[in-house]
Amino acid sequence: MTRIEADTWALLLTAFVAILWNEPSSAEPVRLLPPHAHMMDYGSGWECDRGYRLSGANTCLKVDVPENAFLSFGGQNWECHRGYQKRAGACAKVAVPANAHLTDFTRKKWKCDRGYRHVGTECLKIEVPANGFLNESGSEWKCARGFQLSGGQCVALKIPESGYLDESGNDWRCNFGHQRKGGTCVAVEVPPHAYLSSSGKDWKCERGFRRSSRVCVAIQVPTNARLTASGNAWMCNAGFRQHRQTCQTK
Repeated sequence: MTRIEADTWALLLTAFVAILWNEPSSAEPVRLLPPHAHMMDYGSGWECDRGYRLSGANTCLKVDVPENAFLSFGGQNWECHRGYQKRAGACAKVAVPANAHLTDFTRKKWKCDRGYRHVGTECLKIEVPANGFLNESGSEWKCARGFQLSGGQCVALKIPESGYLDESGNDWRCNFGHQRKGGTCVAVEVPPHAYLSSSGKDWKCERGFRRSSRVCVAIQVPTNARLTASGNAWMCNAGFRQHRQTCQTK
């Protein structure tokens, strides 16, 4: 063996020993990975394989997935299947009472079926009286149109003359020009020089008149004065000031 060949074998032996003892070489340092680990796609670090979790600084332990569970998205933990919840390191079955079902937005909660009400840990049937119906959610009931709740029952509304059902359908109102008094609709008595208000339940005086009890009284406008914008009072013209019921020069 020539001297060149001997030197070459010596260099190869030195590099092999460096790798075994994890010693740095002239290039990049050699990294020893623990079992069940792999180098990260980005960066120079490493991470445990899916189904294993890091324990300490450099150990990857197998994730023990209990019955009725599955590996989480990251693969280093576990989650319970739908209808089960974590309890003492296991997945316990959610106790769903009769006439109930698991909710769509969670794996561990339930709600009563339509027509049943949640009471304690049970779902009790909702007793709907005659002329009643379940609301949209199915957890309560309301009276049908034309009926009113009274003593837990749906009683037919007694709509008086000159009255009508309101928007809710469970009460009534008086026609325009009438007032509700007790269980009747009474016509609004409009005095001379007055008109019905926009609500139709009262009246207002015409311009130039003011309300006094149940009548409209003409407003006496003194000399050098004029009606206000509202029309139910007066004010002095420019250059005059009010003195009692007259307008005098300043």
